[in-house]
Amino acid sequence: MQEERIDILNPDGSFAGYDCGRTEVHAKGLWHRTVHIWAFDKAGRIVFQLRSHLKENNPNLLDTSCAGHISAGDDSRHAGVRELREEMGVVKNPEDLEYLFEATHENVLNDGTYFDNEYYDTYKIILSDAEAASLVPQPGEVDDFVWMTVEEFLKMHAEHPEKFVDHPKDYAWLAGGSNGNAGGSQEV
Repeated sequence: MQEERIDILNPDGSFAGYDCGRTEVHAKGLWHRTVHIWAFDKAGRIVFQLRSHLKENNPNLLDTSCAGHISAGDDSRHAGVRELREEMGVVKNPEDLEYLFEATHENVLNDGTYFDNEYYDTYKIILSDAEAASLVPQPGEVDDFVWMTVEEFLKMHAEHPEKFVDHPKDYAWLAGGSNGNAGGSQEV
């Protein structure tokens, strides 16, 4: 199987004019784009994915509902729809994703051998009752899903931040902008 190609960005977020394989992107710390999706049920609960114990980075940690790299030539909405289908078994249309904000993330993992420099678009979706009841974790990517209210998340994150992948802007939005409902977005 051929490795996924990813568009490379300049540090200011502009397109650098070329793409690379995923391994090279992370070995060299090249800037690239990803997508984060926060999925809520109709009651306002958030679903977190429990990253697979097999993952190279952040295994066994709670993370965004769904996230992934944006393949070369693709955009964040279409990548988000693809990731929802792959990681959660949820089929949505690009227009179902409510845009929230863009953020950046710089991280060095695995004893300095994996560099994660990304710009990411963050979206929110509302799952139907049927979708929420029938999530399918992608083997090797997601071990399970954990539902929490905003209050439960805030309490658990305050007491055990080590159980979560670190996403400060996302978590600030959950704490202040999401209101645990299907309401509007808010820049943090």
